[in-house]
Amino acid sequence: MIIFDHGYSSEVDGKGTRLIFYLKGCNFRCNWCGAPESISPQPETLRYTNRTVTAGSCVTTQWVIDKALRSRAMIDGVTFGGGEPTLQADDLSTILKVLQENNIHTAMESNASTDAYREVTIYVDQLFSDLKTLSPELFAARINPDTNLLTKTLQNLQFAALNHPDLTIRVPVISQLNDSEAEQQKIADFLSKLKKSGGRFKVELLRQHHIAEPKYQALNRIYPCKDHNLPDEQNMENFKNILIKYQLEVI
Repeated sequence: MIIFDHGYSSEVDGKGTRLIFYLKGCNFRCNWCGAPESISPQPETLRYTNRTVTAGSCVTTQWVIDKALRSRAMIDGVTFGGGEPTLQADDLSTILKVLQENNIHTAMESNASTDAYREVTIYVDQLFSDLKTLSPELFAARINPDTNLLTKTLQNLQFAALNHPDLTIRVPVISQLNDSEAEQQKIADFLSKLKKSGGRFKVELLRQHHIAEPKYQALNRIYPCKDHNLPDEQNMENFKNILIKYQLEVI
């Protein structure tokens, strides 16, 4: 398994205090990505003015399991983020199964676009999955030219909503992607139909930020969203109200 970081968080990546592993490699190329070092599956070096950081190391499944078991007295569960965790589905499923057998709460953060997504979620107690846009044109321009990945994402979200007991659909609110009322209405319509068909989920809105800009510089890359104005608080509130009109639970 290839990870680019691990650590602890509280009430952000799952219930309670979490041990979280960030798996390296992603099939999306979101040009606002807050973790650009997560995209390539290969190790990379971030060169800051005062330090150098290597992102990417190979660890065994047993190393991850042992670390989780040793930490169990001080955590409420283990979360796997990325990158896209399901690109390493075989190792991830092995680890998740062992953690559940040891009564350790599991969570995963995923873009929901892979064939392995449904298999992995069997071993996940709490699931976070992204919905970024419903527009194929915007998806191709800002995320990945292969719009089949968008189709797969929507299908997998429908599956998860109907079958997973604890699903949160996260919508990152991104300038020039889904910050317009028209795009937000499309997302609300999709989620409303999903709920009416029997889907169970919460919706979490995440506001775009520029915190990762120094990482792009450290990787010697251009930050594509450098001159983009961020969605303001009023935009977030308006989006929230659109979703509430459909009786959706919004965070």
